[in-house]
Amino acid sequence: MVKAVVGEESQLQQAEDRLSQSSVPAQVGLVIGKLSSGLDRGFVYDLILTPQNDDGQSACSVLEPAKDNRKKGSKPKPQSSDSSSSSSLVIDKDWVAEHARQVSRMMVGGVKVIGIYVWASVVAFKNSTMVLCQTVKGIAEAVSLLEDDLDERLLIHICYSPRRWTVEIVVNDETCTTDGLHEVELLLPFMKDMYIGACSQKDVVGIVNRTGSVCSFSFLNSKEPISQAVADIKDDIIRSLLSRLDIICDKVDENVWPNDDVIKETRNDPLSEKPVSQLVLHSLRVFVPWLAGTFISDYLQPSETFKVLKDHCAELMSMEAPNDASKILELEEESVRVTARSFRDVVLPYCST
Repeated sequence: MVKAVVGEESQLQQAEDRLSQSSVPAQVGLVIGKLSSGLDRGFVYDLILTPQNDDGQSACSVLEPAKDNRKKGSKPKPQSSDSSSSSSLVIDKDWVAEHARQVSRMMVGGVKVIGIYVWASVVAFKNSTMVLCQTVKGIAEAVSLLEDDLDERLLIHICYSPRRWTVEIVVNDETCTTDGLHEVELLLPFMKDMYIGACSQKDVVGIVNRTGSVCSFSFLNSKEPISQAVADIKDDIIRSLLSRLDIICDKVDENVWPNDDVIKETRNDPLSEKPVSQLVLHSLRVFVPWLAGTFISDYLQPSETFKVLKDHCAELMSMEAPNDASKILELEEESVRVTARSFRDVVLPYCST
């Protein structure tokens, strides 16, 4: 259970200055940091504005109370001392969750989307408990990929009248004492003692073979154990592979699926050949400098330029990627191939064991 939340004062002050200068009545965004169960603390690294949705609408706005439609000649009713006493927040929950999902792809080990922040008045915040809880739940579901992921998330309210920050929690070995970069090499069998889950499936449409290396970063706080870094790296590798799989599926859906008639003919026979074309995909992970020597990551196809990377950083992370491409780390070499193999060829070796 997180009992305290800390953050770097100058970084959070910059976020507050940005909000106060924006002159918007309400804003929502993501909280980037780490929740450490071992230390009972939450660490806030940055606040990232959720961009406008595809329709150009803000992800958060204030719903003011309906105006008084009085008939002509009637006496005006005395107004409340607080004309916005019934105002509440309208949040595009699905869009905030989608923003969280995409940003979580860019995080490395030990750094996650741990909640949301809301810039709003006290009244609007208090009148929006339900939508805020739903939004927090939505981003938790969007970024939680592992069963042992923490259930706790942060909800940070930054109030502009009066100016204050409020945080509501929504749920033994050697420690790291030295700064700097430490190299960790994991030599682990990916599918050790596990049967392939497709043995009982009828909807296998392709096989992904990946060769090459996976590069990962993990960042620790000063009193966290070294084992936490290893656990964070494992978590980051899994999330990275899942992100690449999402990219591959999107590309395959666009380019190589057979027509519906062919799919219907082959679906009745799970052991028949699936007419899936070959598609070579290179989804290289690159690392972009972020805060105080830390990195975020993104994935580039061979046809994509650094302008695409800079656009991603500007839209999703509210930051500018460095103009000097040499500061962006390209540490991986990989080749991903979607091959046309039959369902029988894939599952029989596993079923026989």
